[in-house]
Amino acid sequence: MIQEQLKTLENIIDKEIDGYKNIEKLYIDKKEILIHGKGTDLYEVDTKIIDTYKNINNLSETRKSITKSMNIPTFSLTDLINKIRTEDEVTAKKFEQKRDEVKELAQKIYKLEKINVELVKHGIYITNKTIEAMLKGVSISTKEYNNKGQNISNEQLEMSSIIEEA
Repeated sequence: MIQEQLKTLENIIDKEIDGYKNIEKLYIDKKEILIHGKGTDLYEVDTKIIDTYKNINNLSETRKSITKSMNIPTFSLTDLINKIRTEDEVTAKKFEQKRDEVKELAQKIYKLEKINVELVKHGIYITNKTIEAMLKGVSISTKEYNNKGQNISNEQLEMSSIIEEA
């Protein structure tokens, strides 16, 4: 019975690892989209990331129920490894490798997400500066006219009595 559960857990963890690898690839794609300013492609990638995380979450729930039936206090890989180490050292080693792979993927995804957040912040900064420049250009041209629509140059005073006398 325990060997069947371990095999099922191994398959689930392999699927989770595949999901994390897919997310890593999607985060790399997202980084390229942000670098090249292809905002229209961003929604599609984000949707795929969310769907993949949902699948991983479902797999984790299945893993949780199996580990619970095995009287393991949590569904963490470390607890699983500690539980099976006394019974099956070879399988414990395989799960250790899988745990290490998950940790490595999690670190890569975290770094990619940090980069993507910074790229988004930079994009917002550039957009704000572009809008500021556009508004500054518009405000300069509107300052050339008074409220009556008359052209005001810098050499003339706006007081009509002084202009008429001169």
